[in-house]
Amino acid sequence: MSDKVKGILLAAGGGSLWGISGILAQLLFAVYTVSSEWLVSTRLLMAGILILFYSRAVKREDIFGIFRESGDVIRLLLFAVFGMVSCQYLFFKAIEVSSASLAAILQFTAPIFVYLYMLIKKEKHFNPAEGGLVLATFAGVLLIVTKGEFSRIAVSPLGLVLGIGSAIGVAFYTLQPRLILKKYGSSVVVGWGMFIGGVLFQFIHPFWAPGFAMTAQSVLLTGAIILFGTAVAFLAYLESVKYIEASLASVMTALEPLLAAILSVLVFGTASGFVEWLGIAIVLGSVLLLSNFSRFKEKIPSRECGKEIL
Repeated sequence: MSDKVKGILLAAGGGSLWGISGILAQLLFAVYTVSSEWLVSTRLLMAGILILFYSRAVKREDIFGIFRESGDVIRLLLFAVFGMVSCQYLFFKAIEVSSASLAAILQFTAPIFVYLYMLIKKEKHFNPAEGGLVLATFAGVLLIVTKGEFSRIAVSPLGLVLGIGSAIGVAFYTLQPRLILKKYGSSVVVGWGMFIGGVLFQFIHPFWAPGFAMTAQSVLLTGAIILFGTAVAFLAYLESVKYIEASLASVMTALEPLLAAILSVLVFGTASGFVEWLGIAIVLGSVLLLSNFSRFKEKIPSRECGKEIL
């Protein structure tokens, strides 16, 4: 197997696992009345431990080096609270009140908010083609949430707000930790971000007080979300960028919202019409083109962005 094929398979596997984990979470919410607060509390804590263990035991990284400088500790705490926790909690809360497919497609728009921030901060110059892609993305979202009937919103308004908030959270944890990511690497920063966020979330809903009937099936679903939908998905994506360019790997992350939409139909019988699928296609295409526009035009090396940190 060539390195390119190996990288594509790893990136596709990571994106697919993210999409599947959203569906599994929706099952937990619908069938077992699990709260998003408990799931986020447990997921962040356990996945953070697993990723840090991998970083130390397998990659032999100095996972405690990030705590030697007070400035880096502050950056890590900001990343954990306002990036990791806000992104993860708002995403799963959006699933709880709406659906995995809507939450995934809205969170996928995070590069739009990264782009707008960079324009405001003058880190980037406005390009009409990129501006058109931003407008196309919003048009696609409008088609999804109205189902073509523009006089009303056909989805949960709260789910819409939470999904957009989740995308803004992803944008924050894309931009804010850039310095410590360069110094310590993705697995160390994300591992500690998840662990610290998980510890803080214990004050909101401790993992030892689930609040629902623990059965073999609910434990299995939760374990799959933590192990495969978080830790393995992250590690698979991280490994993929060793073999292929991050721009190509980012294309594979489109499998998350796409797979979530398809599985929503198969698992929950969610009816999706032509207008919704058109909106999904417009959003996926526009965001992917915007994310890679500068790379194609200027031939500059890509950087990890948004969920692509994971």
